Amino acid sequence: MNCFTIYVDKAGGPYLIVRALKSGLLECDEWTGAEFEKPVEVPLADIAASDISITHFYGFSEVQYTGLVDFALGRIFRLPYARIHLVRAVEATDQYFFNKKKLIAKQRIDLLRFMVRRQMDGNPTSSPTDLMTGLYSIKWVFHPDKDTQHKRLRFYLDALVDTGELRQRGHKYELTGEALKVIEVYEEQERKHTENVKIQRRMLWLTVAIVLLTAAQAGLYKLPTLLDLSSS
Repeated sequence: MNCFTIYVDKAGGPYLIVRALKSGLLECDEWTGAEFEKPVEVPLADIAASDISITHFYGFSEVQYTGLVDFALGRIFRLPYARIHLVRAVEATDQYFFNKKKLIAKQRIDLLRFMVRRQMDGNPTSSPTDLMTGLYSIKWVFHPDKDTQHKRLRFYLDALVDTGELRQRGHKYELTGEALKVIEVYEEQERKHTENVKIQRRMLWLTVAIVLLTAAQAGLYKLPTLLDLSSS
């Protein structure tokens, strides 16, 4: 896409959209309050250069010019286009490295937690595409494994429907009360597991200390000697 749209403003509001220039006359459509629909011809000499605004549709980007001076500077020095190409280069590089990564499938609890966060943010229902974008950003669309990961995510969602954590409404999914129950049970089990690991570590160090003290009392080594070695 590479085209220009020329507008003429009046008193800070929309006035004309230019269709053509012929013999010093601007062929325009005048703003009627709802849209540009009234055909008019206006002498170019009656239009102030500062009232002209130009939009350049440049690929998927837009460059806005306010006034003919701004337009002339932009077209001569090309700074807006340099910024566009720089952003595109950065995005292309970012996409390249993103494509080198594997799209990691969210496991059952992680996926439910993510959907809970979405619901708390005002998104009670989610489609697989919504979730893919939320999990991986819009860059997933250009990832070589996008179709495989999309199918895997859909499989997870359907499985969660079968087990009661999700409810399907059309092509979207929403959480049920069972999902919160499952998350709470999992988090409680995770907390208990963490506490058990901490206790086991304490017991291990306590056992080691008891063994060392027992060995010292049995005369297998002299405790002061160890203390001397450790301080040397």
